Amino acid sequence: MDGVLNPMPLSEIFYDYLESPAEAEKTIKERPPLALAFCGFLAAALALSLWESLGSGGFLFFTFKTVSIFLWNFLSAFLLAALIHLYASMRNSSETFAPTAAKSLVVYFGLSDFAWTLAAVAAFFSLISSPLHYLSFLVIAIASFLNLALKARGIKSVYRFSGPKSWLLALAPYVLLAFFGVCFMILGLLGLFLR
Repeated sequence: MDGVLNPMPLSEIFYDYLESPAEAEKTIKERPPLALAFCGFLAAALALSLWESLGSGGFLFFTFKTVSIFLWNFLSAFLLAALIHLYASMRNSSETFAPTAAKSLVVYFGLSDFAWTLAAVAAFFSLISSPLHYLSFLVIAIASFLNLALKARGIKSVYRFSGPKSWLLALAPYVLLAFFGVCFMILGLLGLFLR
């Protein structure tokens, strides 16, 4: 049975990702465990839905919110991984990347989404009717920073970009969304005033 690769349990890969990133990197690059990414996207969707719908809506609203957040995270991770892979291939035409590089990046994005489980803690802070209620926003800010930091770490790990370039690539979709949002708002205001 020497020639057969024994798959590593998902929990071991997750703990290696937290404790010894070099070992996790090797495992993720050789055989990307997409099931682990799926678990990360699902955990993020459940926690964020809990935070957004606690105290309002109902089970149907919670389910709809969970499915929509999951699909958004899942599809955007694949799209962003494809765009980064395309950018890396065009930028370093002399270097060939492993055929599993884009899949590995999706796994890293799924692992980074586990940071959003802090939103479940934020949901319980939001139930407190004292000044501690505002701690929920601090916890969400910490979760979003941790999520971006882990995405940048994944980009750096897979494509060997520098730290600042990895951060820039991780932030790019959010900067573009904000830019287009501001542009649409300005166009809408211009249309309102030029009537």
